[in-house]
Parts: sequence; structure tokens; C-alpha cells
Amino acid sequence: MRKKLLAVLMCAALVVAMTACGGSSDSGSEKSTSASGSSEGGGYKIGFTDNYNGNSYHQSMETFMQEVAEELKASGDISELTIAEANQDASTQISQIEDFIMQGYDLIIVDPCSTSSLNSAVQEACDAGIPVLIINDGPIDYENDLVYQLNFDFTDLAYTLTKEVCEQIGGSGNIIELRGTAGTTCDTQMHEGVLNALKEYPDVEIVSEIYTDWTGSKAQSELNSVLPTLEKVDGLVTQGGDAYAAVQAFISAGYKDADLPVIAGDNRGSFLSWWATEAPEGYETISGACNPWDGGMAMYIAVDILNGKDVANNMNCPFGYVMADEVDQYADMAEDEVASISYDWETIQTDIEPGK
Repeated sequence: MRKKLLAVLMCAALVVAMTACGGSSDSGSEKSTSASGSSEGGGYKIGFTDNYNGNSYHQSMETFMQEVAEELKASGDISELTIAEANQDASTQISQIEDFIMQGYDLIIVDPCSTSSLNSAVQEACDAGIPVLIINDGPIDYENDLVYQLNFDFTDLAYTLTKEVCEQIGGSGNIIELRGTAGTTCDTQMHEGVLNALKEYPDVEIVSEIYTDWTGSKAQSELNSVLPTLEKVDGLVTQGGDAYAAVQAFISAGYKDADLPVIAGDNRGSFLSWWATEAPEGYETISGACNPWDGGMAMYIAVDILNGKDVANNMNCPFGYVMADEVDQYADMAEDEVASISYDWETIQTDIEPGK
């Protein structure tokens, strides 16, 4: 297990969220961790298009992917991993997928920026006999024997976080919902989870919805504008990347320890270390997020797919939560670090991949 163990580990149903890829200089940024050789000389060529690279979650996901890629290069399983970012642009991501097809990559990993806009490009890959593995911000609404999806249940995650916040505020009060990027699968599903939880708490009202693109700077700026207009805020739910920014915004707005809302955390080091070392004594909340180690997991799954193993087309990716009685374990996390769990290849093959 990498770093710290997330307190409650849950396998999610199938869903996901966040960014992109690249080939030509016109298609967005590209980073290659290529080793010498080619798939013909020992090892597969794998391309990854990440729809976004602007927050610590995606950066951690790419780092874990690169770490596992180095391991797989050393063992001869792959010869090359190329990473490109689409910067939340579907046309760029389509171009990147098509570039990987033209360059003869053996498998393409996609963190999609759309549920449907990439379908034609994914079909091109399948028509060329190239498997496509969707991770993190899926699923996409396209099925093919060569399409594999490793997804999180964002609806359930948001439901769990919101329900805990509602419980902590006594089942009545005002909350703010920090959303992600409008139109993305992740944002839509997490908002659905928030609304599902609020059906059970009719006396809890959302007094403001704020889109933050999962970034702290935007969240803090927007909250700084909104908070002076609101009489009282009892709780806040976030999708990730901006929980500590919310803390800072409330403190800047004059909220004292006794009045600080119940803020659902996002497993970022900035929030977890604050909660462990600076939060008011006895501060009760919950922190939960998707596991950025899905980037590393995707590399193992990609090799198993290419080696003809029986891999399910739809897979559930685990995520976890941190509760108040465990937060002390996270006191020394770096600000941009994301709490994560790693899995060995054998565990992935037995617990995540099994075909249906």
C-alpha cells in the first residue's frame, strides 16, 4: 500500500471524472516517457490522452502512471508511454486519439472530456484493432469489445459526503455546493449524488452553487464574492481540489472557530493537514475522493488487455474516505499531495479485472 491507508475503502459502481492527450504540436501538450525500442522489439506502445492537467489530482494520476510505466519498461512489458493533455477540449482530444492510431500505438488510454463527443475517434481505434481503456472521467456512452472502462461511482461519493455533512449540521441548515466543470460527466453525477442525499434532508437547502473547475484559486475567489451576500452557511460540499480554499474563504469572511461550517474534505494534503493540525478542536467532518492511483492501475490493466487476459469491459475503481478519528495519520501530507492507495498487479487481476 502506498503512502497512507484511506480509512474506509469502498468499491464504486461504474462511473468517473476529469482530462486529455496529444500527438502533433497543434493537438495540445505531450510528454513522452519513451524507452528505446518498439512494440516489435519487446514491449507495447501505450498512449494516454488526459483531458486536463490543471490540478493536483490529475498531476498525481499522471505521476503514478509514469512510475508504473518505468517498472513495466524495466520488465520489458512496454516500450513506450506517451502522455498528452487536451486542456478540456474535445476536438483536441479527438485529434490526439487519431494521432495515436496513425502512429501505431498498441493501446490508447483516455481520460475523457465528454461522454459522447469522442465516440467516433474511439470507434476509429476499435476499427483499427486498437483497444481503448477509459479511466477516471468516464464512462463514455460507447460500447465495443475493444472498449474497457475503469470508473468511479461519483454519484455515490457525493451522496456519502453530503449525507455526512447533513448529519453533522443536525439535518437542518444552509449549505454551499462547489461544483466542478459544467457539462462533464463527473460534475453531473456528483451533483446528482448531492440531490439524492438532500431528498432525505428536506430542511437542508443549497443556498449557492459555484463552479470551480476543481481548482482552489477559483473556488476561493468565487466564495470571497458570494459569502458576504449569505446570512449563514452551515456546511459545504465539494467535488475535490478546493476544500482547503473553502476553509480559507470562510476564515477570510470572518467565520470564527465556533461558526466554521462543516466542510467535506477532498483527500488533498492541504485540507487533511489543516484538519489534523489547525482545525477547531473536535471538528467533525468527512473527507473522500477518487484514488489517483487509477493511473498506475490503468497501466497494469492495459498490459493484461494486450496480453489477451480475460479483462472485464466495465470495472469498478476503489475510492476511500478519511474520518475524524483517523485524520492524525495525514498531518504531515504535502499541500498538493492526494491521499492514495496502490495495488499490486495480482490484486488488480483478482479484484478489479475479472471478466464477466
